[in-house]
Amino acid sequence: MESHHNRLLSKPAAVMTDPLAHLIAVVGRTHVLTKPSQQQAYLQGMLDNTSTDQQGREIDLAVLAVVIPQSLVSLWHVLNVCAAADVIIIAQAANTGLTGGSTPFGTYDRPVVVISMQALSGIYLLDDARELIALPAATLQQLESELAPLGREPHSVLGSSCVGASVIGGICNSSGGMLVQRGPAYTEMALFAKRNTTGEFELINHLGIDLGTHPEEILCNLQSGQFDKALSAAINKPTDRSNSNHHYQSKVRDCEASTPARYNNDPTGLYEAAGSAGKVVVFAVRVATFIKPKKEQIFYVSSDDAVTLTTLRQQWLQSDLNLPVLAEYMHRDYNDITLRYGRDTCLSMRKLPANKIGALYRLQAKVGYYLKKWRLPQTLPDRLLQLLSVLMPPSLPPGLAKQSMSYRYHLIIKVADADIAAAQDFLQSFMQRHQGELYRCRPTEAEALLVFRSAATAAMFRYYHLKHSEFGELISTDIALPRNAVDWDEVLPESLQRQVKQSFYLGHFFCYVMHQDYLLYPDVDAQAFKDELLAFYDQRHIEYPAEHNVGHIYTAKPALSAFYKALDPTNSLNPGVGQTAKWKNWRSSPIMEESNDELYQ
Repeated sequence: MESHHNRLLSKPAAVMTDPLAHLIAVVGRTHVLTKPSQQQAYLQGMLDNTSTDQQGREIDLAVLAVVIPQSLVSLWHVLNVCAAADVIIIAQAANTGLTGGSTPFGTYDRPVVVISMQALSGIYLLDDARELIALPAATLQQLESELAPLGREPHSVLGSSCVGASVIGGICNSSGGMLVQRGPAYTEMALFAKRNTTGEFELINHLGIDLGTHPEEILCNLQSGQFDKALSAAINKPTDRSNSNHHYQSKVRDCEASTPARYNNDPTGLYEAAGSAGKVVVFAVRVATFIKPKKEQIFYVSSDDAVTLTTLRQQWLQSDLNLPVLAEYMHRDYNDITLRYGRDTCLSMRKLPANKIGALYRLQAKVGYYLKKWRLPQTLPDRLLQLLSVLMPPSLPPGLAKQSMSYRYHLIIKVADADIAAAQDFLQSFMQRHQGELYRCRPTEAEALLVFRSAATAAMFRYYHLKHSEFGELISTDIALPRNAVDWDEVLPESLQRQVKQSFYLGHFFCYVMHQDYLLYPDVDAQAFKDELLAFYDQRHIEYPAEHNVGHIYTAKPALSAFYKALDPTNSLNPGVGQTAKWKNWRSSPIMEESNDELYQ
């Protein structure tokens, strides 16, 4: 491993005078977007993150440019132009985040350039596909498709909240997902650019693979695949670096622990690219792959008794049974809106590849821009899709749909191969002694049920947008319960409950990571409600966020904030993430008149 320094451009003053010209010279005019209509899809994430000032006035989120490099070398050159121009960099992979952490938010003390990695795709398999290297635009769905014929699969498969999520985005945001056995996305092996205190970018190669000496050579060799992919892991990987989370299974089984199994502020999950949240620019990660099961079985467990699910979780985790592949929880209310508002999402997830769905998201954002510009209803696309959805297949087959609405609480449990028989015996015996229903899904039903779970969040957003006049704000939380908690079936204090018109709950049940959505009454002060809600979480020793990263919604706790400062000492990359300081060199207030020469001294 070596660190490589690239000197800033020889005439930074010239770059500062006209940074756009220099960016165009690097990537070409068509890949530098300056019109608001062009930029809109890159300035808005999965949630609308329009900012307002303290007086409630809307802030224009337009940026100096959205730049779309077409190669890793051009990305490196773009970074150095931005450094010379002293502009803020917001690096963006698939832009599927739910907390606004890869889009601009509010005001800044320097111009902002968003760098979209969408053109930088690439996957290289190592050691007979036991490992792989993923470039910035590689998605989980692409990995899944490439690995499946080889009998392997990536860390995460079908997403719980979005489709088209990138591998590197998952690493940078410590994403956890559905799979109980694997824990948060994690690696200590990455190739990334880090800006140091002198204003220079360093290219740091911790992939454990010899790619050359100079940045351009390293990046050309990486993108073209000019390196040895056949060396065994034992020879080619440093023994002190891990490419996955090896400790999670024992951690999640500890049902007596008073701390959560995983959460974003956990300092044990922070390492260079892992958990970096845009404070470095990641060119590639090296991650483990996993044996793909030959046979899988989905069990659908339903009950009206919360204690039944609590006991099932505890007994399974403390038994000799292997961990299930996944154990997903959905409340009946979430089932209801997904059945009614998720038909088109379920159909698209079953029929369209991930890159097509990503293109649809970008088209939707562009349409939204023009609707706003022309003062047309923002809900028009949702209303049209909802009208068309009545012509589409139901979200679930009839038998599963009936069960999903017959009980309050539901678990989707997947097991594989040799674990199927033992799991079935356990579940049958357990449900004979507890109230509820156990259903063994056929393959087509299993696929439909997993897609249904993954479409739920989008269905809830659709419901909220179409019924917006009936509600106030939507508050979405992403929380990690202590492993010994029994109060997962939340009962809000009266002071909070009277402010909530409707609530929706789902989550990764064995990991005790819950996603909870509160639709408030129209006259409720959303910020005051959220402050009181988070205080209620604190009383229950809940950590937040659990897996969607702090973004611009949550506060980075001291360990995470210190990690950000160490990665980005000039505070030039994604400043303000985790509600940290936005200002240059981590000042507590902006100094707009500061001499730009200071950074280069």
